Amino acid sequence: MKYVSFLLYMFFCCTLCVAQPRGQIAVKGTVCAVDGRPIPYVSVFLHNTKFGALSDEQGNYHFTAPPGRYTFTASLLGYNRENKMITLHPAQKVTVNFVMEEKQHELDEVTVTGKSQVQQVNKSAYNVVGIDAKALHNATLSMTHALDRISGVKIRETGGVGSHTQISLNGFSGKHVKIFLDGMPMDGFGSAFQLNNMPVNFAERIEVYKGVVPIELGADALGGAINIVTNHAGNTYLDASYSYGSFNTHKSGISFGHATAKGFTVMLNAYQNYSDNNYKVKTKLLDLQTNSYSKEEYWFERFHDNYHNETLVAKVGVVNKPFADKLLLGVTLSKEKADVQNANLMKIVYGGRERRAQSIIPSLHYEKRNFIVPRLKFSLAATYNNARNNNIDTLARQYNWNNEYRKKGTKGEGVYTMGEYDNRNACVTANAGYRFAARHTLTVNNQFSRYSRKAADAAANSETASATISMRRTNAKNVLGLSYKIEINPRLNMLAFGKYYDVAVRGPINVSSTSVAEYEEQLRTYHTTGYGIAATYFPLRPLQVKLSFEKACRLPSEHELFGDESLETGDAALKPENSRNVNLNISYSHEAGSVHAVYFDAGFIYRDTRDYIRRRIEQRYGGAFYVNHGNVRNVGVDMEVRYCYKKSFSIGGNFTWQDIRNMEQYDVSGRTLIYYKDRMPNVPYMLGNADASYVFHDIFGKGSRLSLGYNLRYVHSFFRDWESEGGDIVIPGYLSHDLNVICAFKDGRYNIALEVNNAMDEIVYDNYSLQKPGRNMAIKLRYFLFKNKFKTF
Repeated sequence: MKYVSFLLYMFFCCTLCVAQPRGQIAVKGTVCAVDGRPIPYVSVFLHNTKFGALSDEQGNYHFTAPPGRYTFTASLLGYNRENKMITLHPAQKVTVNFVMEEKQHELDEVTVTGKSQVQQVNKSAYNVVGIDAKALHNATLSMTHALDRISGVKIRETGGVGSHTQISLNGFSGKHVKIFLDGMPMDGFGSAFQLNNMPVNFAERIEVYKGVVPIELGADALGGAINIVTNHAGNTYLDASYSYGSFNTHKSGISFGHATAKGFTVMLNAYQNYSDNNYKVKTKLLDLQTNSYSKEEYWFERFHDNYHNETLVAKVGVVNKPFADKLLLGVTLSKEKADVQNANLMKIVYGGRERRAQSIIPSLHYEKRNFIVPRLKFSLAATYNNARNNNIDTLARQYNWNNEYRKKGTKGEGVYTMGEYDNRNACVTANAGYRFAARHTLTVNNQFSRYSRKAADAAANSETASATISMRRTNAKNVLGLSYKIEINPRLNMLAFGKYYDVAVRGPINVSSTSVAEYEEQLRTYHTTGYGIAATYFPLRPLQVKLSFEKACRLPSEHELFGDESLETGDAALKPENSRNVNLNISYSHEAGSVHAVYFDAGFIYRDTRDYIRRRIEQRYGGAFYVNHGNVRNVGVDMEVRYCYKKSFSIGGNFTWQDIRNMEQYDVSGRTLIYYKDRMPNVPYMLGNADASYVFHDIFGKGSRLSLGYNLRYVHSFFRDWESEGGDIVIPGYLSHDLNVICAFKDGRYNIALEVNNAMDEIVYDNYSLQKPGRNMAIKLRYFLFKNKFKTF
């Protein structure tokens, strides 16, 4: 509570310091684009002084300054800087409006943007890292691989294209990190439409929240959140691409948007991925005669790992109407077919298992500024996902990595099934924000979601039937949030917030007191609260400090509660996680004219988590399950540094260190645990990235660009099990190198990219024994047409 008391004291003391200094002159105005739309978060300031402000969401700004003659500047990344000469006289009120012109997008530069460059949240106290996804559209990256370049973020994959992916953010992974698409949670969307198969071209930008998450997202996140922001520009564009790579990998996509002068708009995104995933892995060989594994490891080619998915996202609606700034109706159709090559342990291999999924997701999005009353902004978003999953395991065989098999007496390589499961997930988010007295904003948000799974196993018989198959599985939750933000002065703003969680889970619960499981259907309900405060301060114009405290709650996900009916087992009795979090962040950015630019960022995190949900691997059959694990403490730092020279050269890197320890001292019998204060097993604790690029302009004619790029990824080795229990199995670290060459012609209309990933052919693991692809190459062709003719909304 001492953190809460201190930060609350600072919050209420600072709210008293909002009086305008005497003798100062009020300066106000608006900032808009050439097409008339307001531009938020533009830095407007008087040169060689400390006086200035950031424009709000309506493009308005205001500040005070002493009399004098100044150069007045408006600056925002992605726009040409505007300068004006003004003279401030005593007893005068000055209004200065700016019209800013957008720069031509640098489509060939692969640049990770820092916190100070995430313009949509730059003014806020939230600790945010982002990447400009448009700068990555020429690459063959998936959304997860784009995230892998951000400090504090580690993507853990189980294999190649389409494999299961976990996102680790400052040591918290899996469902600890919430994923959003345009502010809507992706929970329950199904495996056919997830970040691991979504191309980076699908996004305009990606926002990563470390620690405190805005209540507008309605999240119950514990370790942070990721928000994928798609292109909502009211203009006409066409983006089409195709790539071919190693392991017979084909990726293609098309994005189209059109808006009329009367406000009608239509947007279409479609993409597909296919891969044989037949890369080589090193593992042990099963002797089918003795049913024992070799002591040595050998190289084998994956023979049953084809992956194919297709997705179509369509939206239609109107913008800039008297009744709505935006009203969009949409539908997402997705389909997936994936072979299952191995269990969660690489040595256990399959030759006939597969999974299929398809989903239909209708959606609604509505926004209106000045809703009913002036300065009230209201938004409503809703999705309904109807997903069907099939897990197929019918062969009466046992395989080894030579693609040899022996016949079994029972059907199924694992558990005989042709399981078909209908997953339905509805989510509605309503948000209202009211700005009053120029510097104060009150926001209320409510998000309701309900998930249900219906299982109907066509292969169930006297051998495989289970009472749990017919039991209902539902998870209903409501998150209500309220926040208050005050802009104390142009350099300091603070916010306080609270959340109330209401949850009802119905599912099979093991009520047996013996080793023999006995399940019955139960309904469990609970309520809890969360709260926090955050602040940001600019002691100098290029220097920003952020501090936040939060009592956070993370509710178990559907995957953790009910499993995946294949390799993952759920537990409907899991408790929600609770954590006390502190985040401190310092960033510095400086531009010397248009020649040199330097950016530095450093962050500190502290997490004290109770009832931590931990994923564990069952060693005999390679399945996974989830348990609550008492008390876990995480102390960590991450930092990033970057230097840019003109528009030609960029070099930078980031580093993350996190110390995640078990702080549960006693077991249920009161005995001291031998692994007390051990690092949590199977979690990377030291990692980093580095990149460099050089761009040659007009080398193949006017409007052409040639970009040479290099990326490095580093992960230190870590233990799979508790170190104090004699854990001698280490997941090896790695140092991986990627190279890319990108050519763009006619100002980015025609593009071609060549990539070499893992150029040194390192053996790379994210999870124990689950090897990722070695050296692989790809070529990508892309056509992009953009007409900025109509207003952006």
